[in-house]
Amino acid sequence: MAQTGGSDAFSVTGRQIVIVGGTAGIGLAVAAHLVDAGADVTITGRRVEGEAIATEIGAIFVPMDVADDASVASGFETIGARLDHIDCLILNAGIDEHHGEIESLDLGVFERVLDINTLGIVRATAHGVGQMQSGGSVVVTSSPAGSTTAAGMGAYSASKAALDMLVRTWAIELGPKQIRVNAVLPGIVESEMDSESAPQVELIRRMTVNGVHRPARDLGPVFQFLASPASTPLTGSMVGAHDGISVGYSLEVMRRLAADMED
Repeated sequence: MAQTGGSDAFSVTGRQIVIVGGTAGIGLAVAAHLVDAGADVTITGRRVEGEAIATEIGAIFVPMDVADDASVASGFETIGARLDHIDCLILNAGIDEHHGEIESLDLGVFERVLDINTLGIVRATAHGVGQMQSGGSVVVTSSPAGSTTAAGMGAYSASKAALDMLVRTWAIELGPKQIRVNAVLPGIVESEMDSESAPQVELIRRMTVNGVHRPARDLGPVFQFLASPASTPLTGSMVGAHDGISVGYSLEVMRRLAADMED
């Protein structure tokens, strides 16, 4: 049984980690961090340049489209041929496409968000956990939007709320096998989409407790903790990594609202 005491408790050296949805954003930043920490990292995704992306950070790439069960099955078959087991399965695939509010709903987009964000994670988990052993860790990237929503966020929030409940359910189901399941709830992080939505990003930054627009790489240690023996007591947990965005309104936001009221 892995020891959880001492500085080695946080080590992921030699651990075989698979990141589903690891070619961009949080997934890629976490993958690079874990490679630097000594893990054997495999990333999956749909990008045609996935292999070049993986090579650049020292990881292995396996093509996988979580919207296609055959692709997920094939991807994990390839992973299983390379690895004797998976120590940590990180499920990071997801999209956030605008579907409109209920009176102007684009049902096709709504269905796609749910299919990828929720069913895609179900597909990957169903195929991946069979390659895990006692002491394994499953980490799902969820969101504060699973419990806090806004107009036009129905599909995204619903998809993440469903994931949160699945994390709890899977923790119960996989507990007897000593496989723990937890979620990370990131807030707003720097991404390639920032330039396209600068006003919204700035607004959300102001809503964080500490006013931080978080670089994706800062989430690496959070995922490392959940992949390491140090997190052995945690399962079924929602680990907030959102700079307090879901706990209330920052002083900056309240001052801005007060100023608007005075105007």
